[in-house]
Amino acid sequence: MKVEHRGDLEEIFSAYYPRLVAEMTLVTGSRAVAEDCVGEAFTRLVLHWNKLSRYEQPQGWVRRVAYNLAVDESRRRRRLGPLGEAAERQVPEHTGELREVWGAIAALPRSQREVLVRRVVDGATEAEMADELRVPVGTIKSRLSRARANVRHSIGDGS
Repeated sequence: MKVEHRGDLEEIFSAYYPRLVAEMTLVTGSRAVAEDCVGEAFTRLVLHWNKLSRYEQPQGWVRRVAYNLAVDESRRRRRLGPLGEAAERQVPEHTGELREVWGAIAALPRSQREVLVRRVVDGATEAEMADELRVPVGTIKSRLSRARANVRHSIGDGS
């Protein structure tokens, strides 16, 4: 592995690591699992830096890898059943209302949860998400709208 422009890697890590951990915490429900997924994504970035450094936005690649790892981990934890509950208890206790909102977000289909989390946590625009996910902007708008409606319905707020 030949890493050139180490400063670029450090800049990407410093700028995106905290945000990605926050996003993946919402996806996995566990900060520790999120940190593992994001750390692994950055490790893969370093391993493939010679190729990825030519990407216009290598941070998008890192986000996609971290998200895929987080989804895989969430599926694995679901398959484990009761063993997965121990990891779930790592999430700090919140007020009942916040826990209800978190439960509604966690219950969303993956495609809706992904765009909602990206919008709320990272402030990503529809165009940015469409470009990263390689789907039309209209698809992103639709997913966001459905996600918001599903969360409102789940928490009993019909407005």
